Amino acid sequence: MPTSPIRSRAWQSRDDTRRVQDLVRDRLARDWPAVRFHPGDIDWWVVGTGGRTPGMTDRVRLWFEGDPGRAIPADAAPVAYGWFGPPTDLDFVIGPDDPDVVAPLMAEIVAWADGRRRAFAEGAIGPLRAWASAADGAGTNSLIALGLGVEERPGFVHFTGDLAIIDGWPAPSLLRGLTVRPLASEADIAARVECGHAAFPGSTQTVERYRTVAEAWLYRRDLDRLIVTDDGRVVAFALGWFDPATRVVELEPVGVHPEWHRRGLGGEICRATLRAARDLGAERAMIAADRTNAAAMALYASLGLTISAEIVPYARPLEAGRTVPARAGA
Repeated sequence: MPTSPIRSRAWQSRDDTRRVQDLVRDRLARDWPAVRFHPGDIDWWVVGTGGRTPGMTDRVRLWFEGDPGRAIPADAAPVAYGWFGPPTDLDFVIGPDDPDVVAPLMAEIVAWADGRRRAFAEGAIGPLRAWASAADGAGTNSLIALGLGVEERPGFVHFTGDLAIIDGWPAPSLLRGLTVRPLASEADIAARVECGHAAFPGSTQTVERYRTVAEAWLYRRDLDRLIVTDDGRVVAFALGWFDPATRVVELEPVGVHPEWHRRGLGGEICRATLRAARDLGAERAMIAADRTNAAAMALYASLGLTISAEIVPYARPLEAGRTVPARAGA
């Protein structure tokens, strides 16, 4: 049984972003290279949620040890969090490894997410889908015990590696008329967002929202790298999130304008950003990729990184008469 009762509350402020990042950082250090998240993911997701419904308070919940009948201290550190991504998705991190602690936490997280799924449903309700690391035995066993099974659909992988790989990379080489440099101006933000919409059809990123990236705890403009044409058009980008505590840098997101595919720009922008991160003290790198994205899978492997974690979906059986909407993601 848990060593103490558990209680929870909704995300409240930017201070909670830091608390969640501390929990992610601890798991990152313990689980490497079978990683689930990087603290930079939390910053990026907060940016992506800005101005959207449901907002952070309705998407994110934190769990703490302690008497449910007493107030949660302002400086309390969470032992778990859940992040609901409409219409049906759940991402989570649980700090403890003890199965007897994980099981009741997972039960509460899943019950909360199921409530979110129904509260924010529009039309048909798909099954709750929780994304978990295949290496997380206690977590996946708890999901199975709660009636969620591995779903037959491609998942995600994490590529990881030591930045000593940089020493074996080719020298930078760009086509004439192109320059790689950090994001530097308001015009760059607009051009970056435009390229992002081309690279990721369906993107909801806006200039206003991207301005808030600079407010994120781990954001560094020197790791917000662009490849631009002579007239200022952004044709490729990569954003590096460097966590000094673990010395791990994550690339999220990476994109190339479709008109500039197959010209080596993906490799150039990734290598430029990782070189800059190593100059800042980064020693290791991680990048997530969708299993169905063959181009991204090949690109990250070409950097010398290797797959070290599988992220797979667990879902409840489909409710009778319901249809499953496409994954929106967190």
